[in-house]
Amino acid sequence: MKKQPPPVPVIGASQDSSREDELRAWEEKQRHRQQTTQVPEPVAAPQVVVPAPAAPVAVPAVDASAPVAAVSEPSGYLAMPEFVEPASSDPADRLEHYSRGILAAQYAARANHERAEQQKLIALGLRLQAIKDEELHKHTGFETFGALTDARFGIKKHQANNILRVLGVAQALEDVTTQELKERPLRVLVPVLDTHGADAVRETWAEAARHGNVTDTALSEAANFLGYAPPKVQSVLEVEPPKAKPAAAVPVDESGRVLERLRVLAAQDLAAARREAEALQAAVRELVEELAGNLDR
Repeated sequence: MKKQPPPVPVIGASQDSSREDELRAWEEKQRHRQQTTQVPEPVAAPQVVVPAPAAPVAVPAVDASAPVAAVSEPSGYLAMPEFVEPASSDPADRLEHYSRGILAAQYAARANHERAEQQKLIALGLRLQAIKDEELHKHTGFETFGALTDARFGIKKHQANNILRVLGVAQALEDVTTQELKERPLRVLVPVLDTHGADAVRETWAEAARHGNVTDTALSEAANFLGYAPPKVQSVLEVEPPKAKPAAAVPVDESGRVLERLRVLAAQDLAAARREAEALQAAVRELVEELAGNLDR
C-alpha cells in the first residue's frame, strides 16, 4: 500500500515570507525522496551482433598435368656441426668441447669433398658421353671429340676417354659408397662390369673394402677371389727364357732398355717382373688405341 505523505498545512495570508520558504523547502525535499526511492526500470540486455560468415576465398585450381619441381636433399653429404656453447665453466672442459667440434667439422669437410669428387666424375662422364654420342664436334667446327673437350673444357682426349671408360663402374658404386672414385683404380672393374654386370662390381668393391683402403690391387685381388677377374694372359716372361746378351755392342732404344730391365728383374723376382710387365702391357695397349683413333670419332 502506497504510503501517504503527511498533511500539508494550509498557508494563510497572515503567514510571513519565511514560513512560505520553509514550506517550499519541505515540498522539494519530499519530491526528491520520492524520486530516489523509485525502483529503476530494468535495462535491456545488449544485443549480441553475430557477424555474417565471410565469403569463401577462391582457391585457384591446380593443373595436375603441370610439372612440379622436385626438391631433393643432397645424398651422402654431412651437415657441418652447429656451434653450441659448452655447459661447463671449467676451461679444460670448454677446450675439450670446442676441440671435438673442430675435429667434427674437419671430418665432414673431408667426407663431403670425397662425395663431391665422386659426383663430379659421374656428372662429367654423362655429359661427355652425350657430346660424343651426338658427335657435336662435327657441328661446332672441331675435327675430333678430343679437340673439342681440350679447347672447351681443358680436358685432354685421353682424360675424357678414361672418364668414359669408368663411367658405368662409378654409377654402379654411387649408392654403395660416398668415397671419392678415382679413375685409375676403377679400370680394374671395367671388365667385371662388362662381363658380370653392376651387382658383381658392387660385390667386388665390398670385398675389397673389407680389408681397408680400396686400391687397384685390392680390387684386382677381390675380383680374382670372387671369380670375376678375366683370365690372365700368360706372360711372355714365363715361356721365353732370358736371352743372352749379344757379344757385339748393339745400339739399344728405350723400349729395349725397359725389356732388358724386366728380364733382369725376372731373374730375381718373377712375380714383381710379371706385375710390371702387365702394367706396361696395359699402358701400351691404351696408347695404341689412342694412336689408332679407336676411342675418338
